[in-house]
Amino acid sequence: MAVWSQIAYSEAITLNRMDAEYFRPENLADLQRLKELRPQPLCKFAFVTDGIHASPEIAPEGGVRYLSAKCVKDNAFALADALSITDSQNAANKRTQLRPGDVLITSVGTIGNAAVVQPDILPANADRHLGIVRLNQDAGLDPYYVASFLNSRYGRFQSIREATGNVQLNLFIEKIKTLLVPRLPVEKAVAEATQTAYATRRKAEELYAEAEAVLTDALGLDRVDLTPRLFYEDTYAHAAGAARFDAEYHSPRMQNVIKTLSTSGKTIGDVVTLMKRRFKAIPGKPFDYIEIADVSTAGTAGSSTVAGEDAPGRATWTVKPGDIITTTVRPIRRLSAIILPEQDGFVCSSGFAVLRPRDIEPELLLTYLRLPLVAELLDLYTTASMYPAISTADLLRIPLQIPDERTRTTIASMVRVSLAARAESISLLDEAKNMVENAIVPLQSHIQT
Repeated sequence: MAVWSQIAYSEAITLNRMDAEYFRPENLADLQRLKELRPQPLCKFAFVTDGIHASPEIAPEGGVRYLSAKCVKDNAFALADALSITDSQNAANKRTQLRPGDVLITSVGTIGNAAVVQPDILPANADRHLGIVRLNQDAGLDPYYVASFLNSRYGRFQSIREATGNVQLNLFIEKIKTLLVPRLPVEKAVAEATQTAYATRRKAEELYAEAEAVLTDALGLDRVDLTPRLFYEDTYAHAAGAARFDAEYHSPRMQNVIKTLSTSGKTIGDVVTLMKRRFKAIPGKPFDYIEIADVSTAGTAGSSTVAGEDAPGRATWTVKPGDIITTTVRPIRRLSAIILPEQDGFVCSSGFAVLRPRDIEPELLLTYLRLPLVAELLDLYTTASMYPAISTADLLRIPLQIPDERTRTTIASMVRVSLAARAESISLLDEAKNMVENAIVPLQSHIQT
């Protein structure tokens, strides 16, 4: 295949683009395939806008969920980092209030991620780094098809190609309006597979939430007195023994949590081995890399393929199936994940502690580390302000309450089923994108003949 393109100067001037990437041969070839299918730009069958341009008015309590580009993934949402804005700011921005069936597309960061707004994340609003695609009622297009097309090769290359900027690329709203979407014979099948994937993932999330509820009840954390106090006192002997003189640690709320989790006298270090399988990058040999941003809110981790010569300095630990990786940076975010069989030999960042369960089911340890109150306890042991992190020594000393064997088996089983449902969801989304990509080339070939 050619590695350069030759275009007319007049065409470059008309398009107002002089960058070589815009005219890459593979981009021009993909664009030609699309044009042979007589696609329409998004603005022909949808209202396209972006989110709030003003600074967010953060709600101290309650408020309305406020989505940014980092909240939208490939046909998925990561809501852990979503802010909440005031009801008044939400009411003043009716144009950007999200509705079920809206397709959101990221315009900064990882450009081109698209997902369909679900009723269970509403009410919600969006910031200016998200494009909002609201299909016309008479468009005859399914938003799930549109989202999967935008996430496919033929949608993604357009998003990246049309992005502009120096320090940070940005896909401006006027360019989102011009993204081409073809009508394909597989539209219905793609939409059904994508919608089923969303439903399957929702089932996985519900199962995992149920496993958390079972563990919370078994540990007695649902009966802990968490009443906030304006003031409280503790003995010097207790403070000196704990080597902690900060008010947060001695709050009755957290002391009640620690007391409840300490009844067995066990710690995390009693049931796990801290693994330190050092990774050494080899130039010319790619590897699969897991960084903190790859950990989902469901206890699984994604990855990206990295060339050996481009290995990040933080690519440190090799992982094995059944390992639990948990972030030591900002543990309040509950970013722990189980390593799956297909991730054998992957590499993770030095920002993780790699734990190998010995006398506890991996699924139970995962659920324990991701309990909100346990994450809050881990956060008590962090140091530094910009990147607060817990040391592995303190992590291993965190108290661990282990439920009875029947409860352990129940929780492990529920988490396994949840993980299997999530894997099925991912497979369905891949299938949907493959249907789009496989449908375009045969149609192009037919037209040529």
